[in-house]
Amino acid sequence: MTALLMSAVLAGCSSGSGGQSPSNTTTQAATTGEAKPANPGTGIIEAAKMTSCDTATGKVTAKGIVTPPDGIKGTVKVSVSWVDPATSAVLARGERSFTGAQPGKALDWSVEAEIAKPGTEAKCVLGASVL
Repeated sequence: MTALLMSAVLAGCSSGSGGQSPSNTTTQAATTGEAKPANPGTGIIEAAKMTSCDTATGKVTAKGIVTPPDGIKGTVKVSVSWVDPATSAVLARGERSFTGAQPGKALDWSVEAEIAKPGTEAKCVLGASVL
């Protein structure tokens, strides 16, 4: 009985192609593993301040001020992510863009989103860049 079982196991391990390599193979060029965003912009988080941020379930609002630094031109983009600190999952996200922002001139911003997952603790994470 043991010999019969061993024969069946060994038969299942044999190669059906007779040891030949596949006729069609493809290769892929080596990658660096470095992810590059389409347009990363210039980070200006030091120029942004969040003055308030709701974290209860439902409609949430975050407010603050951003002052584009001297020498920076472009569209200012402020984003807020409401994140579950236990899992790092983004529960909600909002953003606001300002075209033609003037360096040194403070801009009041406000973004809204909705946290749909009841009973989840949320923390506000601020982002700011110039595109």
